Amino acid sequence: MSPKDSKPLPLSDTLRDLALLRVSDINLSSLLSTSSIEQPPSSESKVDDGCAAVEASVERSYEFVREARSAVRMHSRGDVDTLGDTVNDVRCRIEEVLRGLDKDESG
Repeated sequence: MSPKDSKPLPLSDTLRDLALLRVSDINLSSLLSTSSIEQPPSSESKVDDGCAAVEASVERSYEFVREARSAVRMHSRGDVDTLGDTVNDVRCRIEEVLRGLDKDESG
């Protein structure tokens, strides 16, 4: 594929995604598994190994973009807020149970 044939990401989408990531305080490095990161090539590597390393790096970049977009979509849909509300509800119920148990022990 020549540079003329490739289509860059729309600037407005990219800027919106970056703004959402900045505002949401999402740690993007935690989205990638450490097993997918390869060791840097040794000094004995050949040119083919260098090309393979570049291709692997590009593939990891694409994976990162896919995961980042997925995180942004999840955040935009409100899934995180919904899950947070559920966790808070469960926590409140557990605290009520603990208060009830404390009253039973003291009384």
